[in-house]
Amino acid sequence: MRKRLLATTLAALLAAASLTACGSKTEPTETPTTGANSTEAATTKSAGDTAAATGDKVTLNLCWWGNQTRNDVTKKAVDLYMSQNPNVDIKVEFTDWSGYWDKLSAMAAGGNLPDIIQMDYSYLNQYQKSGQLADLSEFVSNGAIDTSKIPESIIESGSIDGKCYAISLGSNAPLMVYDKAIVEKAGVTIPEQMTIDELYDISKTIYEKTGVKTYYDGWINMMQIVARANGSHLFDELNAGTTDSMKVHFANVEKFAKAEFSISADLLAEKNPDVVETKPIIDETTWNDFAYSNQFISISSTAGRELGITMYPTLTDAKTQPMYLKPSQFYSVAETSQNKEEAAKFIDWFVNSVECNEILMAERGIPINSEVADAIKPNADAVSQKIFDYIAQVSEIATTIDAPDPAGKGEVEALGKTIVEAVRYGDATADDATAQFVSESQKILEEAAK
Repeated sequence: MRKRLLATTLAALLAAASLTACGSKTEPTETPTTGANSTEAATTKSAGDTAAATGDKVTLNLCWWGNQTRNDVTKKAVDLYMSQNPNVDIKVEFTDWSGYWDKLSAMAAGGNLPDIIQMDYSYLNQYQKSGQLADLSEFVSNGAIDTSKIPESIIESGSIDGKCYAISLGSNAPLMVYDKAIVEKAGVTIPEQMTIDELYDISKTIYEKTGVKTYYDGWINMMQIVARANGSHLFDELNAGTTDSMKVHFANVEKFAKAEFSISADLLAEKNPDVVETKPIIDETTWNDFAYSNQFISISSTAGRELGITMYPTLTDAKTQPMYLKPSQFYSVAETSQNKEEAAKFIDWFVNSVECNEILMAERGIPINSEVADAIKPNADAVSQKIFDYIAQVSEIATTIDAPDPAGKGEVEALGKTIVEAVRYGDATADDATAQFVSESQKILEEAAK
């Protein structure tokens, strides 16, 4: 009973954390565009453009979220840029994910967003719709941002209604991580991409041969994969109240939860797969885990042994290939920036310079410029090179990513975790879970869109 209470409490905390991290209720505030503020902004913009044109000192503000490693390499790259462009002074600021969006929202409300903003895919729509982001299309068209070595699909990932508002800083892809020694001991071969049915059978064999259990991802990443494999998109279905893909998803969650070879709900709650250090694969409680490619290095390092990579499983009767490339994050330029062209030039250098990316070493994901990726790959260690190879493999078969997440996504994700846990504990059937999740998600999204 105490275990169950702990699990329930933890689920509530996770839901709260998800809401904080995703910030679906933290909406950017629309910057005034009329009256005195408009006149002042136009005058300042003109002065900024003149300064850039005459070679006078230009100051740019750059803000991002991340850890100490990202902070260190980004500062080093910025210092290099300033040494090569002495007329540009870049003031940098970073914070962790949880505080970043509250801070950015407050800056937007005050009309003082940084010139260059690290932007996340889930927030792109919100900031663009409120008029906070500059249209970068003109800088792409005139070559200030060179996209000749960047796949069109990557440029499209930062575009809305045919206009570019963000440039991806690296490519990630969802993946399944597995313990190579355990798999080899079981005599199992892991395909490049298995079906969910094949994963079930392989998991059963591994448990019979080694006693090691399986973790099945029941949360939003798998929901999106299932919907994509079903020829649809998760939030399109939820907005419409359609249950087709979620019936399949929750049936699979229930099937794995009932299997002897699956990690128990109590132990999974105790381990917490959201945190690298406590993922059940780390101490070999499970032989597998689900993540994004940019997390593989930290997972591998924490585990301290050789791990393999394969794609997320798909449906046996998949209508489309569900794998996709996801922008790790973007750089956007604030609409209020006085120096949009100089900001665009920095972004161009950040994504297209080999020198810059030799410093960054794919910390934000595999470089989007294919020549840059090829140039820095030999300098990467063996674990990092696995990610380079994996992204190249996925890029050959990837289909277009879903549209940017809508407002309310964080609440939907938290709801999904709660309902999946109920299925894992046997407190809800797959049919009950489907009905509740789709109905409540539709209400959340409708309310958030108002």
